[in-house]
Amino acid sequence: MSIKHKPVLGEEFARAILDRALASARDQGLAASIAIVDDGGFPLCLQRMDGAGLMTAKVALEKARTAALIRAPSRILAERIPDELPLLRLTDYLPMAGGLPIRIHEYCVGGIGVSGGTADQDERTGTAGLEVLSAGD
Repeated sequence: MSIKHKPVLGEEFARAILDRALASARDQGLAASIAIVDDGGFPLCLQRMDGAGLMTAKVALEKARTAALIRAPSRILAERIPDELPLLRLTDYLPMAGGLPIRIHEYCVGGIGVSGGTADQDERTGTAGLEVLSAGD
């Protein structure tokens, strides 16, 4: 029997990712909500910026959860819907771009979700947050 040890996304790292994403959103002139979840899709941090729409917090959380659980960008699910309508029955997932998995080495340790801009702006904001992983902050 073999026991694997995988990294876990802790509060301090989650906050660093969130802070970097918030800075990116501000730089882009966005009023967004940003959520960070663990690998099970459970919330670690959520911030709704001043001026962000009320629904953006829920949407950001669901995008993050989707990315963490499918271990891939939520955009992938959104792109499959036109050809695979039964995917809409997966009510635990949000098929909308803006959620990205958080990876440490080969492990998915969580997800980040952004809502408040266009799909590309949301993903750019999430990607900026993930730069913390490569910077070693």
